[in-house]
Amino acid sequence: AFANAGDKRYSTSAAFFDFDRDGWLDLYIVNYVNFAMNTVRICRSPSGRPDYCAPLSYDALPDRLLRNRGDGTFEDVSVASRIVTKYGNGLGVVTADFNSDGWIDIYIANDQMPNFLWMNQHDGTFEESALLAGCAVSGNGSAEASMGVDAGDYDNDGDEDVFMTHLIGEANRLFVNDGTGWFSDRSAVSGVAGPSRNFTSFGSAFFDFDNDGLLDIFVASGAVSSLSKLENRGDPFPYGQTNQLFKNNGDGGFLDVTDRAGRVFEVLGVSRGAAFGDLDNDGDTDIVVTNINGPAQLLINQIGSTNHWIGIRALTRDGMRDALGARITVSGKNFLKRSRRARSDASYSTSNDPRVLIGLNQSSEKVNVNVQWPDGDSEQWTGLEIDRYVTLIQGTGL
Repeated sequence: AFANAGDKRYSTSAAFFDFDRDGWLDLYIVNYVNFAMNTVRICRSPSGRPDYCAPLSYDALPDRLLRNRGDGTFEDVSVASRIVTKYGNGLGVVTADFNSDGWIDIYIANDQMPNFLWMNQHDGTFEESALLAGCAVSGNGSAEASMGVDAGDYDNDGDEDVFMTHLIGEANRLFVNDGTGWFSDRSAVSGVAGPSRNFTSFGSAFFDFDNDGLLDIFVASGAVSSLSKLENRGDPFPYGQTNQLFKNNGDGGFLDVTDRAGRVFEVLGVSRGAAFGDLDNDGDTDIVVTNINGPAQLLINQIGSTNHWIGIRALTRDGMRDALGARITVSGKNFLKRSRRARSDASYSTSNDPRVLIGLNQSSEKVNVNVQWPDGDSEQWTGLEIDRYVTLIQGTGL
């Protein structure tokens, strides 16, 4: 209450980021629908049993943007920033510099309506540009049930692309960025669409599970309407599905490797959130998955630490806070540049490890690291040792 950072509405996800480049982390809160227990609607499955209602049964809500005053409190700038000019059934949020202008933008995954791309105008305001940018709806023009979302440079071309999960019968989406904030739907040709059509998916992320330097994709799934196959065999909670893993081929495409990823991917669950981070500090990314009507799952990575890597924690000048939004680029003699962004947002209703983990494949040489800080400054560190975590504090580089 003192910080003025709450929201009493139906909030689903949130992101800390420095939208005005003043050195303080601001907060974006994603809101879903105008739901209250005293207005619950009764919906049913095709067989007549009680079921969840679709989001379009309720009114959409505006999101909230809170500006950090730097004294532990926040100012509500939702109106001043123009965020409230669009209402959406928001479920996921990811922050990135989509048009490479040095200012952090916001992408919102909306459920059963067009998604939002809030482009930072450098003056405290945002302009919603998803339709013009080609990432509001699918390539065939359909608004879909967008759930989880992430951004990352999966093709190592220096800009950040967008991946989103969707409802069963639709397809997960891969929007490829041309570097200026214009996107094309490459879901089908990349191989992520077909294997996803029979799943309702939520938490997801680009992450390099084998540390070969290419961002792969994890998807957590679980139905929102009862599945007739499970219902017919008497399952008392007929919503379970398996999760999926897609390996980056390095040619712009992905291969579904779920059947090779371990027995945990054979388990039916109603998965929602998926949080990513190196829980055991061994140099690869582990996953925590939350499930409805079941225990959380801890997926410990047994593959990534077989390749070389470097982990980086980027901190502000005082060394006390994570510099969320910093863009980190690693280079060396024997491998291409790889860029990742320090952030804790994305996926669905979760928060992630803010450290950046970059796979180096078989390269064992020292690396050079460039950091573009959220305030626009850039610094470089040379000759860093690999296979370890390094803390980089703004103002201590070259």
